[in-house]
Amino acid sequence: MADMKDLFSSTVGNLVSKAKDFAASEPVSEAIRSVQNAAASTGVLEVYEKGTQRVKSFGSATKLTVDLNRDYAELQRVFTEIGKLCYEQNREHPEGFFVPLFEQAEKLKEMIAQKEETIAQYKAQFSGESESAPDQNSDLADFDTVVDESISDR
Repeated sequence: MADMKDLFSSTVGNLVSKAKDFAASEPVSEAIRSVQNAAASTGVLEVYEKGTQRVKSFGSATKLTVDLNRDYAELQRVFTEIGKLCYEQNREHPEGFFVPLFEQAEKLKEMIAQKEETIAQYKAQFSGESESAPDQNSDLADFDTVVDESISDR
């Protein structure tokens, strides 16, 4: 087993060595230089570099946009907290331009409370029905009986 491992290792080592020698050979180096020269003379290299720069710029702009959106969301959260604190401190005696906003907040709170009460009533109604609901399995049993009888009549 060790002989196979050594043979394999030696073979892979030889292949890697030959690949390196081939890549460093004059014909390959000349071919690479010729492709680079052709790309430079036809403008392909310049287009490639501009495209690469655009992709990098687009990636950076996208990352900054994500960061910016996160910052806006955090700013919105901070403003919301400031507004809540201001409301809590001044809700009993609003002044100036806060008066209509505080009135609107109170109306919204009343509407929310009414809707929550309605939902609670629905839930109470549903929970009460589940105890007195008819047994659905009895209806299925009747169906099964009818089907069995119709099959046996044939």
